[in-house]
Amino acid sequence: MYKVEVLSDNLQAAAIQRRRRLDEERKQRIFNPKVRVMGIDLQALDEQIQIKNEIKANDKKRNDVMDAKMKHTNEILQFMDNEVALARRHQHQEMNRFRVDYQKPPQRRDFDLYDPNALRKDLPARTSDDDNRIGVSSLQRFEGEDLADYERHKLQKDQMRVWANEQVYEKERRQQEEMDEKKKYEELERNMNNKMMALQHAVDQARRERAIYDNEYNLALADEKRRREQLQKAYETDLNTREILNHINGVFLTETPDVFNIGGGHKVRVDLFKGITPEQKQAILNVQEKQRAEQQQRRQAKQHEEDRWALQEAANARALTLLERERERNAKNKAVQIRKENETKALEDKARQYYIDKVLYTNPPKDSYFEQFNTTSR
Repeated sequence: MYKVEVLSDNLQAAAIQRRRRLDEERKQRIFNPKVRVMGIDLQALDEQIQIKNEIKANDKKRNDVMDAKMKHTNEILQFMDNEVALARRHQHQEMNRFRVDYQKPPQRRDFDLYDPNALRKDLPARTSDDDNRIGVSSLQRFEGEDLADYERHKLQKDQMRVWANEQVYEKERRQQEEMDEKKKYEELERNMNNKMMALQHAVDQARRERAIYDNEYNLALADEKRRREQLQKAYETDLNTREILNHINGVFLTETPDVFNIGGGHKVRVDLFKGITPEQKQAILNVQEKQRAEQQQRRQAKQHEEDRWALQEAANARALTLLERERERNAKNKAVQIRKENETKALEDKARQYYIDKVLYTNPPKDSYFEQFNTTSR
């Protein structure tokens, strides 16, 4: 028989297939943290991206600056290396030149060991009678021989001539030096005398000018002093005359009794005051007695106020002590109550934990229990 396809079956299968595909896509969106968009803060992500870009830009800028500095440092180091190499090259050249000029083979200490002309430079068996190499048994020196007599006398004559020439030259040189020193000393002495004469002339001239100036200044001071003394004498004479007139015409000698009430007040003219009257003295004593009584009243009022404040402070301190004791008692009672409540809660927690561990949760969950989660998107 031929199989006949039913349209409703195809539609149902297509719908099931579509739902399965959508469910798989939904699983990928939900279970994949890179794709899931639920609960994402786009603004924070944008700010993080911006901060990361700024950090990258700053790192790039810093790297560019460091690269430039490293390049500059490398150039400086290369230049310094070139200078050091050039200095070493010059030093080696100078060293080789010194070796060529001052370290030749004949100048070495051990050159006599391999000198090719050693035999030519070697001394003969006997050079003179005083040769230290000649011994008694060498048969090279005999008594009465004087082989170097002619050379010795010639050498002595040459030496005497050289000594005489040196003495003559030394004497002439010393005379010439003495003459030069004498000329220099005479020239220095002449210059010093000229300078001393010029300085002495300048000092004398300055002294003469100073003396003329001092004389003129002293004359001016004398004239000024005479004029000032005349003015002072005239002023003192005028003052004395006025003083005499004031004493003659003043109220002190005329014994004017009314010296109070200056300008309508209670001031006294001291220059005219000869004492107060008994009435004035009694009035002053009355005022002083009144002032003493007022002062005593103020002191008593102040003492009374201080005593009142002291009593108030003592009452406040006593009330504060009672309140502090009451607060301590309440704190102790509260602490005892809290401790009892904590002990009760501890016993309840212990019983509840025992019930959970020993009665309620007797079978621990296995892996199959956790594997049933996150198997579907629904």
